[in-house]
Amino acid sequence: MRYISGAYRNFVIEDSEMEGTIGVWMDILQDIPFQIALERTRDLCRTKIEFAPTPAEIYQACLESHSFYELQRIEEQQEQLMLQEYYEQAVPMPQHIKEKLERRAARKVSVDEH
Repeated sequence: MRYISGAYRNFVIEDSEMEGTIGVWMDILQDIPFQIALERTRDLCRTKIEFAPTPAEIYQACLESHSFYELQRIEEQQEQLMLQEYYEQAVPMPQHIKEKLERRAARKVSVDEH
């Protein structure tokens, strides 16, 4: 939405409407990977002269440029990259917390056995 408001000076959303508007746009575009939506938005901003693209126009542009299966593949790749980034940044659980969890699990097992 920042990109669109930068490209179209008449595209203004009041602060009081911002949360609701963003929610609607996110709902409409939820099936589209962010990078693809941004690319199609750029394309639309290059060709639409008078009015800012609507979320429906962005959605349609995304579907026209990629098949459903290709969108799924791209989305899965993005999820894989996010997971890989998580694993690279994740830190191991501190030993004292691990020991507390193990003791609690052992207590829970012994209570359930009785």
